Amino acid sequence: MEIANVHGKKICLNQVGNDRQLLTTAGNRPKDAPQRVLRQVETEAQALAISIQASTHKLDYIAARIGKSRGYVSRMQNGERPIPEKLVGPLCAATGSNLLLQFIELQAALNEFETERSQIKRLARLLEAA
Repeated sequence: MEIANVHGKKICLNQVGNDRQLLTTAGNRPKDAPQRVLRQVETEAQALAISIQASTHKLDYIAARIGKSRGYVSRMQNGERPIPEKLVGPLCAATGSNLLLQFIELQAALNEFETERSQIKRLARLLEAA
């Protein structure tokens, strides 16, 4: 295990596939965003962009923390590239905010609710027809 000191924080450099991924050893966990902010987010890309801007870290720092290029992170926050599920946790850790994860979980819950609602309507129509 290789340890580096970046901006006064101890960082563990672990080999992950072909990418070097930076993982913090400080134990700082990302914080949940307020519900009033979460309710206003419209897309995953927007959630990421808000998290990055609120973190006050430069894009280069965020990219280094997740082991990806600055351009790739920029394309994700602009909605030009989808955000892979495997990067959600590292992005939240790098920005210090769970806004992206909270948004994804909210969308999943809403989709589940809509699916259940559609099924209820379909079954009600079958019952009416019987």
